[in-house]
Amino acid sequence: MSTPALRIFTFSPDWGLPAGGPFDLKLLAWLNLAGIPYEQVFQDDTRKGPKGKNPWIDMDGERLGDTEIIIDLLGKRFDVDLDRGLTPEQRALGHAWRRTFEEHFHQVLEWELLVHPAGAAYMKTSLEAKMPPVIGTLVFTMLRSRMRKQLHARGLARHSPEIIRMKGCADVDALAIFLGDRPYLVADRATSFDAAVFGLLAPMVYWPMDTPVAQHVRSVPTIKAYVDRMKQQCFGGRGVSAFRAAAA
Repeated sequence: MSTPALRIFTFSPDWGLPAGGPFDLKLLAWLNLAGIPYEQVFQDDTRKGPKGKNPWIDMDGERLGDTEIIIDLLGKRFDVDLDRGLTPEQRALGHAWRRTFEEHFHQVLEWELLVHPAGAAYMKTSLEAKMPPVIGTLVFTMLRSRMRKQLHARGLARHSPEIIRMKGCADVDALAIFLGDRPYLVADRATSFDAAVFGLLAPMVYWPMDTPVAQHVRSVPTIKAYVDRMKQQCFGGRGVSAFRAAAA
């Protein structure tokens, strides 16, 4: 079977990572673990994607969004299953951790990145640097307003900053206790569940902003070591300069 031309559209690199979005990182990590070749295309305008979100792919002229759907498609196309050999119990446990971080912890990450003053200030400056004068500020204002409404509708932003901090730290502490001396989540090798959880944790481990949950994530040795291990395995430990050079 011939190798299809696979293009992955992600946010630009940031924080020493190959992309600034958690689901971008999930997909890129999965692809590298699976050994599937691809071309990464940097696109910060999510409106251009088929679902209005990053990442998305273009393969053989077909555009597709949503990482779970993409991974399922690519796994079948290339006959790759990172979870092959896992027991039903391991799959169930991995599914629970993935959902915890993608559905709950993801809200905490978004809040710290776009609502918390330290994260918001960074994002405002970043967008203003990438876009024409005034446009960057306008885009940030609209993005922050939209995120506030989404997080309020989903429930998280109805809480005080202290409660949001406690909720995020509780997810991190539970994972740290579960991991213990384990190198990966449910097996002695990285699986699709590790790619997903890594994608949500890595931005907080490596971003420079002093937001409360990110500070806690970096302070837990088990979590920091786990994320460093995944970054090294999936991306060879490359730093921000290498990813920025690739983006140029």
